[in-house]
Amino acid sequence: MFRKMEITVELIQDLEAGGYVAYCPELDIATEGETVEEATSMMKEAAEGYIEILGKDKIPYFRTGEGARVVRRLELVANV
Repeated sequence: MFRKMEITVELIQDLEAGGYVAYCPELDIATEGETVEEATSMMKEAAEGYIEILGKDKIPYFRTGEGARVVRRLELVANV
């Protein structure tokens, strides 16, 4: 049975190697891509495969029905 789910994807630019690292905190998996779009696509594929293999009942985030996390970048000004 197919079911829609939402996950968080944090995208971090890899300044040394180039490209982007995509991390999903709910599943604790990561992947990478040359562009934001490629890293996002790779994460979607990796997450779908991970959930299909493990089963959603084995993933605490989906089992408990918690809400999705929101990740935002904050710009700070500190007097240091």
